[in-house]
Amino acid sequence: MAAAAAAAAGISGLTNIPNLDAVKRAQELAASMGFRQDPQFAPVINMFPGTSSELTVSQRPAKAPVLRLDAQGREIDEHGNVISMTKPSSLSTLKVNINKQKKDAFQIIKPDLESLAKSTVHFDERMGINPTKLLRPKRPGFVFVEEGKLTRQAELQRIKSQFGDAQAKELKVKQAQLAKAKVEVDMNPNLIEIAPGGRPPKQKQKEEIPDIEPWDSKILISATYEDDISLEKLNMDRITIYVEHPEPLEPPAEPAPPPPQPLKLTKKEQKKLRTQRRLAKEKDRQEMIRQGLLEPPKPKVKMSNLMKVLGAEATQDPTRMEMEIRTAAAEREQAHVDRNIARKLTPAERREKKERKLFDDPNTLDWIVCVYRIRDLSHPQTRFKVDVNAQENRLTGAAVIADGISVVVVEGGKKSIKRYNKLMLNRIDWAAAVGGEDDAEDEPDKPVNSCELVWQGSVGKRTFTKFSVHQCRSEAAAKKVFADASVPHYWDLAVNFSEDSS
Repeated sequence: MAAAAAAAAGISGLTNIPNLDAVKRAQELAASMGFRQDPQFAPVINMFPGTSSELTVSQRPAKAPVLRLDAQGREIDEHGNVISMTKPSSLSTLKVNINKQKKDAFQIIKPDLESLAKSTVHFDERMGINPTKLLRPKRPGFVFVEEGKLTRQAELQRIKSQFGDAQAKELKVKQAQLAKAKVEVDMNPNLIEIAPGGRPPKQKQKEEIPDIEPWDSKILISATYEDDISLEKLNMDRITIYVEHPEPLEPPAEPAPPPPQPLKLTKKEQKKLRTQRRLAKEKDRQEMIRQGLLEPPKPKVKMSNLMKVLGAEATQDPTRMEMEIRTAAAEREQAHVDRNIARKLTPAERREKKERKLFDDPNTLDWIVCVYRIRDLSHPQTRFKVDVNAQENRLTGAAVIADGISVVVVEGGKKSIKRYNKLMLNRIDWAAAVGGEDDAEDEPDKPVNSCELVWQGSVGKRTFTKFSVHQCRSEAAAKKVFADASVPHYWDLAVNFSEDSS
């Protein structure tokens, strides 16, 4: 302690600090805990055994250094000499960079498969070694889609479907040229090379611009616009009070797809939909009554539910209540009758509805034609049925009667033809409809009378204006009836028809 005190006495400033022992213990404790030592008390701690006796006192610089740079931005000293600075090492502390450095420093040592395999007793040299199956393959990295790649592919596909492969190939070449021009910024865009190979697409030749428009050529006497246009140079005979509207032309585009057809519903599905619509409508009406937008319906009071609805009110004045109930019942009945009368169709509407039910639309573009071949149509009753039914069903055509064959041709709508088919093929007994009993006795070997449907199809326009019956003496005269209507092939079909072909 005496030596320490003598040493402390030789240092200025330490004699004025009381309790040097306590200060020494505090410095030792701080040094053991990792704190820095205060330079003011460093000489005191260094005087004890095991410590250095040299005194290290930090010197404060006289002034801050001056940064000097030359014209090139390099640091120089006061004499103008360039100071060589060592490049600082990477002091990155991010986890990503640290892991990257570790990965670069770490080398994967691949095992020697051949030596390992041959060292074991179970190895068969005939099987060989496939390193690709034994070693784990390297995982591929992320492959990001280039910006705009999918858009270019979609545009190329659209042009290909609309204009064809030639236009799509031309667009692909342009896109490649634009991509190359973006990469090579300094490249002259006027010197872009054309893609080698491939025949250039054929371009549609443009129409030459005429000297005068066709609508003006009829009015102007001269065929040019160079001369001054005046009334003397106009063809006044072609100018009238009428306005000539040009014929509208359809744009050169593909026709629009047909609209979707409505879904056919069964009877059960139609009833289900009708029930759902009525329930929804009633629910909306009840909601409006609940909100006060509609007046609630009056209670339907009858003589049978008088006491149940009115209760005590019915016993106070039963005569008045009975009269009111009967009056309300009469009003309800009259309202029902009025609604039926208002809904009742007029005679013209009833006639139109019946025609709509029996016949097709007269403005239709599809008419059905039927050609019948009859052996004998000489019976007056059968001839009357064929004629009158065709007129009643609003069918047009002709019934041509010749020796040994009769041909009936009718044209009309689908509903009328369906009813006429039933008449000709089912309702009339053709075996009994012959000319007379005497004819049947004269020719016992004559084939049985019958009616066959030769042909049925659709046409776009009617050929006949009305239905008529023609009695012809020869087949040539019968064929002339159809030839005058421009349909002689109907007669040829009936004549060449055989029951075996049907």
